[in-house]
Amino acid sequence: MPNPLVSISCITYNHALFIRECFEGFLMQKTNFEFEILVHDDASTDGTAEIIKEYEANYPHLFKVIYQTENQYSKGIKTMNPRFNYPRARGKYIALCEGDDYWTDPYKLQKQVDFLEANEDYSICFHEVKILKENELIDDYITREVSETSTIKDLAYGNYMHTNTVVFRRLKENYPEWFLKVNAGDYSLHLYNAQFGKIKKIKEVMSVYRIHHSNIWVNQNSTAMNSKIHHDLNIIIEHLDAGITPILLNRFEKISHSLIHKYTESQKQNEAKEILCKLIEKKPEKYLNMYMEAIKPPSIREHFKIGFKMIMNKFKK
Repeated sequence: MPNPLVSISCITYNHALFIRECFEGFLMQKTNFEFEILVHDDASTDGTAEIIKEYEANYPHLFKVIYQTENQYSKGIKTMNPRFNYPRARGKYIALCEGDDYWTDPYKLQKQVDFLEANEDYSICFHEVKILKENELIDDYITREVSETSTIKDLAYGNYMHTNTVVFRRLKENYPEWFLKVNAGDYSLHLYNAQFGKIKKIKEVMSVYRIHHSNIWVNQNSTAMNSKIHHDLNIIIEHLDAGITPILLNRFEKISHSLIHKYTESQKQNEAKEILCKLIEKKPEKYLNMYMEAIKPPSIREHFKIGFKMIMNKFKK
């Protein structure tokens, strides 16, 4: 097979109920270019791997599969695409779709690639999506509306692209090491790619995002989600500038306040002090001397006296 123009990157785990619909969405694509399908199965236990092997046997020129024998996610490895799929991609562009979602438009890839080929000042192209929840297709209520052209500054306020809608220009060099430390790899990826070009939104529904009981991200509680976002922002701020640091710091600050109050209310003092310490490291000029007065109600301040003195001594050194 000649070098494909597009590499489809698909990560999957226990998606036996959904993976055929996902793969059929890939195979129905009508393009005037070649594409490859890179699949990473994280040691599924429900028959997903057996279904993948069927497609691999029937389309050996398209499917390039990694079958894990031990679940990587349970070992703390959460960024599967940068570790296992992106390094082996040969396409000029990478298209994303996880194994429980699917594409609905046979010209999806052609439309997105045509746009990117004609507009070199854009690095990412995405489109609208439908949500499949409890067997009902509904409009996207998860992501916020943005204009047809957006930039990294818009993205700094939060992600607005569903994974299975995105096609982006593949960088020739490897992605940085810090990518491997974040929870939400897609958001970090989009921010990094958006340094090199604008973002195009095609106002057409061309895929479906599925919400089900096994969705790790959607089904977690707000505190767990905020904790992961806080962790990722802490890393991103340290490694990515591109003029968006003030926006990211503002988000980091707001989430820090929310987590500190949540952890304090639930008597998780160590977690609260850890968040406080990171906040002071990011904004020492604001919080080193003012934070005790900023926390309300006063009863909460009492929980931080010992930790705050410890942090003060740390920064004095």
